[in-house]
Amino acid sequence: MQPIKFRPIVYGLFVIAAVLAVFALFVLSATPPPALAFAPQSPEAATTTEFWKLGVTSENDAAYSAVIGRAVSSVAALRSSRGVSDIYYFFPAPATAKTVQTAQLYLLGRSGAYPGTATLTLEVRDYAGVLQHTVSTSSLDIQTTAVGAWLPISLSADPANLTLAPGEVLLFHFQLDGASAGDLDVRPLFEVQVQ
Repeated sequence: MQPIKFRPIVYGLFVIAAVLAVFALFVLSATPPPALAFAPQSPEAATTTEFWKLGVTSENDAAYSAVIGRAVSSVAALRSSRGVSDIYYFFPAPATAKTVQTAQLYLLGRSGAYPGTATLTLEVRDYAGVLQHTVSTSSLDIQTTAVGAWLPISLSADPANLTLAPGEVLLFHFQLDGASAGDLDVRPLFEVQVQ
């Protein structure tokens, strides 16, 4: 009896079949990934975090129309000698609802003084400038706030006070407790984290 001779084509097919069999064995015996690995993301996980740092200063007018068309800046100008008792630093109005997560300020510089109390609060107002709620827990005394360091702003524990709906704007409110006087000049940077 003569030995069987495999032709090169048959031998090649045999090798391919063996490789496919080994591959199939490994693929079929592998542990499937957990079902959660392919689960869609929850709305919370898909939420994006934004850091707001640019805004517009308005003197004595809390209506959003007062700042439309003005150039934005990362530095606010809060001065007690401007003939007004209220100065606002507006962030651009969002198109969707937002929730304030954190807020902080950095005083680049402060000079001069005001004979009364000068405070700063973080607020939500409607487009007409009507106060909707206060985001910060208390007002900061801007004449004693440290210069040259980031200062966290304490936020309200009430979740409703941290929300910003379409048609509302987030702003810092600089307020003098009396008439415009003195020569207080404060230049803060603000950073607000929202989702």
